[in-house]
Amino acid sequence: MDGSMQNIAAVNGWEVKSPSREYTSLPPEIRQDIDGYLAEHPVKLGAIANRLGVKVLLSTLPRGTSGQIGQENGDFVIRINRHEAKHRQRFTLAHELAHFLLHRDRIVAEGGWSENVLLRSGQPANIEYEANRLASDLVIPSAQLAEATAEYSGPITSEVIEDLARRFGVSTAAMEIKLQMT
Repeated sequence: MDGSMQNIAAVNGWEVKSPSREYTSLPPEIRQDIDGYLAEHPVKLGAIANRLGVKVLLSTLPRGTSGQIGQENGDFVIRINRHEAKHRQRFTLAHELAHFLLHRDRIVAEGGWSENVLLRSGQPANIEYEANRLASDLVIPSAQLAEATAEYSGPITSEVIEDLARRFGVSTAAMEIKLQMT
């Protein structure tokens, strides 16, 4: 694949894109470790973190902070704000896992990162975009979304998007972003 997004399924005017270049550029052994978890929805993000050796804690974080990632006693730890909505917590966890997979060396060098509610850590925008694209692949796997959208007949309405979002454990906004108009 050349890194560009390829259409893997078109359903009723909507297309589901193949995994991002961030996902496809992960080392094969890492993809193999997580692919099994991406075969069902909602994806068990905590199980992926555990498989990768990352500890996840629900924590009371400062107002406006969705998540944090860093090392504690030599182990990677992700803290998720316990006071945010469940679907927000899930995407934040996926986003922090993406940072772990893509930007581990920078996280170590900088002593950890905190993400505000817009999932901005103070890092360059491209770093955050990369994490968001990979997070989307983790929380809404393209193959599973293609299968799920094929179950509906007729146009993809706001009700269908809400149902898909519920099934995948994400916000309707996250689902709308994953589904692109053709």
